Amino acid sequence: MKENTHEAASSRRAFVVGATAAGLGAILASHLPKAAADPSPDPIKLVCVLRRRPDLTPAQFYDYWLNHHGPFATEQVKTLGAYRYIQSHTKDSALNLALATQHGTGEAFDGVTEVWFPSEQALITAAATPAGIQANQALAEDEKKFIDLPRSSFFVTKEYVLLG
Repeated sequence: MKENTHEAASSRRAFVVGATAAGLGAILASHLPKAAADPSPDPIKLVCVLRRRPDLTPAQFYDYWLNHHGPFATEQVKTLGAYRYIQSHTKDSALNLALATQHGTGEAFDGVTEVWFPSEQALITAAATPAGIQANQALAEDEKKFIDLPRSSFFVTKEYVLLG
């Protein structure tokens, strides 16, 4: 049963990640009227909670993410209108195990990517352009090289700053 769930998640991600330029453009274009009707000026943040591919060591994963994907992704997300991009790499620390034990959580993810955009409308509009579609496709192809996509999660958020 786990394998079927894993395959279903892989299939859903493959549909989105592997969309053709025309298909991805159509998906994003279908969101444009809604985004235009609700032009919230609020910035959004894309959060990617990542697990490394099982065939990579942690050192290989972090090296590729920081030194290869990082500079490449920076250029691609600029095309999509991003104004901030941060990678947070999980530390190899006994504190992580203690926190998981104390709170009854699962194992730590390998890291988190955060990418800020001016608004949901701005991201959707930029992503629907030919350059945006190409940037998304290039990112998706590179992500396959080091991220275990079915065990990772990508989502947009609205920040509420409570301290700082």
